[in-house]
Amino acid sequence: MIKKYTFLGYLLILFVYANQVYGQNEKEDKNQNDLGYTQLKALIANQKTDSLKVKTLQSYLSESKSRADTLGMANAYFFLANLIKEAKLQYADSLIEITKGKKYINYPARGYLLQGNTQYELGKYKEALELYLIASEAAKKNGNELQYRKLRFNIGLLKNTAGDRNEAQIIFLEHLDFLEKNPNLKGPNSYNKTLFALTDSYIYDDKFNLAGDYINKGIQETLRTEDLEVYSHFVVYSGMHQYFSKNYTQAIDSLNKGKELIKKVDDIETRTAICDYYLGRSYRALGSIEISLQYFKNVDHTLKETEDIIPELIDTYDYLIADAKSKKDLEQQIEYINTLLRLDSIRHANQIYLTKNINERYDTAELVAEKEKLIDELQEKTFLKEETIAILILFLITLVILVIYFFYRSHANKRRFLNLLEEQKNKDQGQPEFNTISNTISKKEEIDIPEEVIATVLKKLHGFEESVRFSKKQYTLNSLAKELQTNSAYLSKIINVHKNMNFANYLNNLRVDFAVGELTTDKALRSYTIKAIAEEVGFKNAQSFSSAFHKRTGIYPSYFIKQLNNG
Repeated sequence: MIKKYTFLGYLLILFVYANQVYGQNEKEDKNQNDLGYTQLKALIANQKTDSLKVKTLQSYLSESKSRADTLGMANAYFFLANLIKEAKLQYADSLIEITKGKKYINYPARGYLLQGNTQYELGKYKEALELYLIASEAAKKNGNELQYRKLRFNIGLLKNTAGDRNEAQIIFLEHLDFLEKNPNLKGPNSYNKTLFALTDSYIYDDKFNLAGDYINKGIQETLRTEDLEVYSHFVVYSGMHQYFSKNYTQAIDSLNKGKELIKKVDDIETRTAICDYYLGRSYRALGSIEISLQYFKNVDHTLKETEDIIPELIDTYDYLIADAKSKKDLEQQIEYINTLLRLDSIRHANQIYLTKNINERYDTAELVAEKEKLIDELQEKTFLKEETIAILILFLITLVILVIYFFYRSHANKRRFLNLLEEQKNKDQGQPEFNTISNTISKKEEIDIPEEVIATVLKKLHGFEESVRFSKKQYTLNSLAKELQTNSAYLSKIINVHKNMNFANYLNNLRVDFAVGELTTDKALRSYTIKAIAEEVGFKNAQSFSSAFHKRTGIYPSYFIKQLNNG
């Protein structure tokens, strides 16, 4: 059963964007603490074109600036960000800058939300998650319960896509309970999509009984509220549920119905390609191979035409390549392999599972070798144009270079990881470290400081390193010098000569070495976010921690943690 990605994946952007996060039009105006937002929304709604809306907003922004009306400026930035996509991050930054620390019920949370949605659309899901968390905290701090819940729901969607289904299910169930206990906030749009999210998570978590319950409930609710769009997707999910439950005839019936319904409400061809994909698999399970191949060819046609890649659909080429191979159709095999390679590269640029590449189904070297063999056989039967041969050779050279590069990088990272573990083992066994007094005192003659002063400062530095106070407190050169009862000039020179680095690198390296030791021995710490680990060992943020860790060890902390957990 192939369930690496979810159907929800291709709907996720729709749901995330619709919320600004979703339900922008579902009673949110009641949460506004200013009339300006409602008036501005109505004002631009009356403009017939986007250009007129932008002009109106820019004029409103200028007037708000002249009045020093921060809330008016924030509202203008918010609407401009949604109209001018290429400047969304710039407007979001401006919005956050002017409202940070204010007690507006919707700001600065909306600014972080805009940034999060932009990062999501760029495929930067980790960054999106961090921004959603910041927005969530801001909404909660400013007392906007509905906005907080919507952001939590978005975080649940990301967790579900990332495979953290249990956590996602808890968030979805909490959100469903919140909507049911607050009927004044329970818009049909948000409620139906929450049911859909739960259905998706359960079906891909093999919880088929629960998935079936929510499919039935979702169908009833979408029919009752005349929500044809989400209803059509529930019908498709009903077919997928039947497929995973091995009820293939019922699956075919529901998938065909869902496909026709989706055509009426959605002109994006990839939606129907999902139906074709599961129809192909259902017919194949029933032994109707030729019929199944026709559906897989429909999927192939859609993917080539749209290049809108749903990772799940890539498996279509497993069946098509196998069929061409059984029929000894060499040209068709090459075409399908080329399409697979091209679409898979697109998937890499757009999907969260960047490591889930073509190696899951084919060893890259074997795939290249098979392709070369097919080309050789085809050349014996027909003459290829010189231009075609040149293109194929260039393609193969590029592919081989990429394979070698990724292999080398993986090997180098692994070697650095093992070296780091060995160094940590030596440290635990009491072997000398780079920063001990015995290894540094030999350089005392290089600076114009009395020997006894150098020895005293180095001894105190050793005590400072052993106490790991650097992980609990932020230090400057002056503050550490004061704590060690010396002056900053002496301390700076001693660290530069005897530690062979400046003060900032010295402090960062102490914290990185401490982090390595803690992560190696403390499994619980590995489950923290990078941001939380950074703060735990003394860094201000995740970026500075990751940068210092990589500079010190040659690998990033996320890779180090992953290797420890896999060991």
